[in-house]
Amino acid sequence: MRKLIFGLLILIPVLMSCEEDEDKVIQTDLPTEANELFKISKAWNESLYFAMISWEEYQQLDSLNLPNCPMIKIDQDSREVTLDFLPSTACVQSGEYGRSGKLIMTFDSTVISPNRKWSMHYEDYLFGTDSIKGIRNFSSDDSLLVSEEFSEVIEKTEKELTTEFSGNFTHTKSYDGDSLVSFSSVGKIVGKNPAGRNFEIILDSPVEHAISCYQQNEIIPRFGKENWVVSRGGTSEVRYSTSYESLIDSCKVAVNTTLPDGRKLLLNPTQ
Repeated sequence: MRKLIFGLLILIPVLMSCEEDEDKVIQTDLPTEANELFKISKAWNESLYFAMISWEEYQQLDSLNLPNCPMIKIDQDSREVTLDFLPSTACVQSGEYGRSGKLIMTFDSTVISPNRKWSMHYEDYLFGTDSIKGIRNFSSDDSLLVSEEFSEVIEKTEKELTTEFSGNFTHTKSYDGDSLVSFSSVGKIVGKNPAGRNFEIILDSPVEHAISCYQQNEIIPRFGKENWVVSRGGTSEVRYSTSYESLIDSCKVAVNTTLPDGRKLLLNPTQ
């Protein structure tokens, strides 16, 4: 009898712990979690176009063709391009995303080498009201394929909620003559969300970005799908399936996600 009572006393805390873990899963607000993942995807997307522009193209570029029309500063000696997003800049574009601070592109000084390398550094940078810190690294062996990798990029909200993420991608450029018209991306982001949960944003099939839309400060990919995975501890995880669908003759995009419980959610109803 004593052994039975002792065994029950041990079992009760275990059962309570299981119930608590189950409660945590049930109480997770899935739409809120989906919107947090969408914010990370946008934080990666929003500055990608700036890094796809080559050193040579920056020499001829008008800031009016860049999202938010930043001031362009070029240092020929250090092969460095600084984009300074000033609140006083007048810029008429259809996209309403705001930026402040600086993006600094540093290009490899070895011009002759076929394997070019460059980096993009965030300096006192805000996308909307969220700060982004870190460095993203790029390389290319030709004019069409670009590899990207980065680690420990940090996004922080006004309420000091922090997300840290890393990624690896391959981008494929498409040209019309000498003009870059689009590029597609495949790869993966991994990180930890403000709740301390591990997550992945997976681009198994190409997600397409239109340059003409970026130039209007419209940063959402026009086509493609992303799979989002969030850990619930141990081997447990939940999955979101998200698709980008361009509206007819427009840079506006419908972003639809299927929640882990099967519900459908439009993530950008104001678009």
